[in-house]
Amino acid sequence: MAILTAAVVLVGLLCVLDLLLSFGIIRRLREQNETLKNVQQQRAAIDPEIALPAGASIGTFTAATVGGTDLSNADIDGTRALVGFFAPACEPCKERMPQFIEYATRFDGKVIAIASGTEEETADMVVRLGEVAEVIREADGGVVHQAFGASGYPALCLVDGDRTVLASGWEMSALPVPAAL
Repeated sequence: MAILTAAVVLVGLLCVLDLLLSFGIIRRLREQNETLKNVQQQRAAIDPEIALPAGASIGTFTAATVGGTDLSNADIDGTRALVGFFAPACEPCKERMPQFIEYATRFDGKVIAIASGTEEETADMVVRLGEVAEVIREADGGVVHQAFGASGYPALCLVDGDRTVLASGWEMSALPVPAAL
């Protein structure tokens, strides 16, 4: 009976040790995952491939806003413009939209937001962005997307009054602080 008790205690201790090791490994994997995620976000924030890179000139476009007015690249002449491209099914867009809205409230210039999707898909997005920006609803790859070279979401661009891209990326950190403008 003593041998059986010792065996049960030994198995119990081995199980506890296994649990502790498993928890340690899981914790370590989570830390590594967070580190990798942060590195990817920092790299993507300076990745010029999401939109035209700094120094490039935007293309020509004319599009109707959700309010019914026409907006073109000529409307950007002489003033800085903050342009954001968002899609309703995009998780990073949901994270960046409040940051974009906050940035836009402090931005001294024209603010344009492009909601990519159908009217019903983008309804909430249009309302939220409409508080701070002129909103254009268009399909992925539309004329405004092409003019800014937007190839993903969220794509953020800061454009000078001469239609030159000052900064672009998918993270707000890719754009300069509004006070520095």
